Amino acid sequence: KRNFLLWPIRNFSLWRDTPGDAGRKRPPICYHPAVVRAGFFLLFSWLTMGETLEDGARAMARSTLIHLSPSERPHVTIRNLTPLSASEVSRVQGAFERVLRRNPRSEKTVEISFTISDNVKGYLLVAEIFHGDERSIEMRSVPKEPSEAPAPAGITIMKKLMWEQSAPILDVALVADFMLVLDTAGVSRYERREGKWDRVGVLPVASSVRDPRGKLDLDGDSLTVQLPGTTCRGTWNPSVSLHCDPGSVLTADHNTLESAGSVPVHFSEARTRDVLLLAEMDGRTHVYDSSGKSIAAFAGWGTDFVAIQNGCAANRIAATSLSHGDSSDSIALYDIVNNAPVRLSDPAELPGPVTALWPLKDGALAVVRNVSTGRYEAYTIAVDCGR
Repeated sequence: KRNFLLWPIRNFSLWRDTPGDAGRKRPPICYHPAVVRAGFFLLFSWLTMGETLEDGARAMARSTLIHLSPSERPHVTIRNLTPLSASEVSRVQGAFERVLRRNPRSEKTVEISFTISDNVKGYLLVAEIFHGDERSIEMRSVPKEPSEAPAPAGITIMKKLMWEQSAPILDVALVADFMLVLDTAGVSRYERREGKWDRVGVLPVASSVRDPRGKLDLDGDSLTVQLPGTTCRGTWNPSVSLHCDPGSVLTADHNTLESAGSVPVHFSEARTRDVLLLAEMDGRTHVYDSSGKSIAAFAGWGTDFVAIQNGCAANRIAATSLSHGDSSDSIALYDIVNNAPVRLSDPAELPGPVTALWPLKDGALAVVRNVSTGRYEAYTIAVDCGR
């Protein structure tokens, strides 16, 4: 492809044949400066075609590394001069910093100022590397992707902080003035007293998974806890009592799900009236019909989504954004039309990556690790249809 793009440059000559030129020796090919510039522009456009903002950040980080010695530790300060949301900026910064990440023996720190600006054609990424009074600059332009159509007016995703703590939260359940919190240590039972939650009991439940998931299911006073490879059953009222046995919908030693039938292992699943959606291991969302046949697949969602069960948004999907590592997430509402997602709401920004998303009766529960505080926060997610 590169040779194809440079063909006009190689074959451009200021010499043209005339009727009397037969047999004459041709002079060397002459390259006109304007054509050379046009050729390099075409080449650059081809090389950057389809590049995302995160791809550009990673590429610029690789060129920034040239200015750092193995003993230097980069400290990045970001400045955003664009309308990009906080979660989008966080993803770009994360992509830049992951390439720079290193653990040198020396604690010598080099300050790097990372600026994102834009114009009508695209984004400009600028990295300024400071070594005392010396400054080096790396720049990279990234074309803008076609903007997603705005969501219809009237539908809003609302989030409300429910609980926060330092230990990783797996799930939370509320019943009147009682709350159950499943975390990596076990199940804690809280009671609301004088407007605040007091812990009145805790039952340790071990999990051997490094990045565990867990699910609480309540039926009256009965309690079922799903953990990777283990299911615990018992009661939560008047106290938490559980008996655990092997077997679970959560895959043993992993953070994936297994369902009955022939569908593959996946991270999340949601069923609408017509189709089953699975977040599979290839990073795409796969669509299955009622017979279990795979009929479509698409990219663009994160690995966490749930079907809204009741209300005006019933049979719609609340899905997380496509993020990486420590990037902040967002959640938006979608409908599935002709086996493809159609966004119905603007994204609701969250203060960190979503670590769990489970369905509730009238919405969803999202667990987020706040990137500013490092604490885990549980939010109720509800849909306001503007009626």
